[in-house]
Amino acid sequence: MSDLGNRSSVTGPQPIGERFVVPPAMLAAAENILELLAQGQRAELETLVAAKATGELGELLDALAPGAYQSHEIIAHAKANNHYYLKARLFGARAAPFTLQLRLGEHAGRWIIWEAVNLSGGRTAWTR
Repeated sequence: MSDLGNRSSVTGPQPIGERFVVPPAMLAAAENILELLAQGQRAELETLVAAKATGELGELLDALAPGAYQSHEIIAHAKANNHYYLKARLFGARAAPFTLQLRLGEHAGRWIIWEAVNLSGGRTAWTR
């Protein structure tokens, strides 16, 4: 084994940080938003979106077959700068699963959509 020099300056294993706790209100808002997406409730969803993301939400809703999805599943979530990213999938008996990503953040006491991305139909690390 080679000499590693002065071992007093070697840093050992670092402690693992604590996992963040997802706010229950954010999960409830996400479940509500996914249910509205599955039902194609455009008017209700437009009240839950930031102004800068209305175009993205419109594109996402245009890509969904109306009334084709009955259930949903949150696949993953991550936190960055007090916003939460969700990867989710919508399921329907007569439609292929629809994968999407949402960025949710709290604004004026409500959880709203800050970003909406259609992940269906492409091959990326997010769609696997």
